[in-house]
Amino acid sequence: MQLPEGCEVVADDLVNPRYVAIADDGTLYVTEAGHGGDEQLSPPEEDVEEVVGSPVVEAIEEATPAEGEEGPPLGSRGYTGQVTAVTPDGAQTVLADGLPSYEEGVGPTGIALGAGVIWVANGGAAVALGADPLENENSVVSIDVTTGEVALVAELGSFEEANNPDGTDVNPNLYGMDLGADGLLYVADAGGNTVYQVDPTTGEFALLGIVPSPVAPGGEAPDAEASPAAEEALQPVPTGLDVGIDGNVYVITLGALAPEASSVLIAQADGTFVEAATGLTTGIGVTVGPDGALYASQLTAGFAGEQPEPGNVVRIGTDGTAEPVLEDLPFPHGITFDADGNLYVVVNSTSFGPPLGPGQVWRCEGVVDAAGQTASASLTAAEAVRPGA
Repeated sequence: MQLPEGCEVVADDLVNPRYVAIADDGTLYVTEAGHGGDEQLSPPEEDVEEVVGSPVVEAIEEATPAEGEEGPPLGSRGYTGQVTAVTPDGAQTVLADGLPSYEEGVGPTGIALGAGVIWVANGGAAVALGADPLENENSVVSIDVTTGEVALVAELGSFEEANNPDGTDVNPNLYGMDLGADGLLYVADAGGNTVYQVDPTTGEFALLGIVPSPVAPGGEAPDAEASPAAEEALQPVPTGLDVGIDGNVYVITLGALAPEASSVLIAQADGTFVEAATGLTTGIGVTVGPDGALYASQLTAGFAGEQPEPGNVVRIGTDGTAEPVLEDLPFPHGITFDADGNLYVVVNSTSFGPPLGPGQVWRCEGVVDAAGQTASASLTAAEAVRPGA
């Protein structure tokens, strides 16, 4: 596959990679959801159509359903999830392995950096499959960057199972995560349609808010007073999360695979969300660039053909419009910038669907718009009260 101009491969041979983060010393860390394991799963007794796995797999199956097959594949599970580290000189090693993984693309996802430690949000599918959870499933863990030792910080899946905050299906699956200036971790639950605050020191956590249902173009918003479980309510599926350099907590949604129903939202201290960008398709990664502009990655640009269209990375303008800055990307996922303004994007983020190469991370130069220094003005609106501010 030909890389876009100005891009090079900086991490290779990854298995279902999800998100990427870069430490101050230039080390790159990537979460890999893995490929399941030795335990073969059986369908639950209830309707298998209610089982929801990875947003990646759902997006592919929406475009390429298997004839006569109902619901996502169940496959296997085990402990093949891991975190890979790449030093500035290009040496690639596995920092930590043995993390929970489901064959349908569920496993380690969100990542945040601290001093001598990284935090990882592990997804899960046990509840939806009627199984007992794996160790560290739907949990935030800490990983010592020197030893690779993994320690549990907070288990969140049981809260979704016991409380079902959004009132829809009970399906915890942790996804994007970042560290706020207040010292708290902000974690998106793609299955639960929620965002949590987690204290990485004590493990205490709280529900920050329920991500609102999107509205497909031409459709009507669900009644605000009605239950979010109303039939007309679409699943927002919050995926990527980024605490921007402006302090705002940005959450991007997959948008229920409905056309132009994906959006970028800003979390509020009172648990509500305000829109930063709408009309996107399959949003999966979000970050604020060094130019102050908002950038988003889209798993696919659409489902018009027999196969999902390639994905892209877009820059969100002050008027809310999305301008592609990298196109024809093979199933991109997480994005971030380094101190020099280079964009890093995870590609080939799934082992399912059309034949793809191994998961990779690309570093791309020349993406930041030097003229976009005023872009941040639209991202710090007065109503965007930042959690912890």
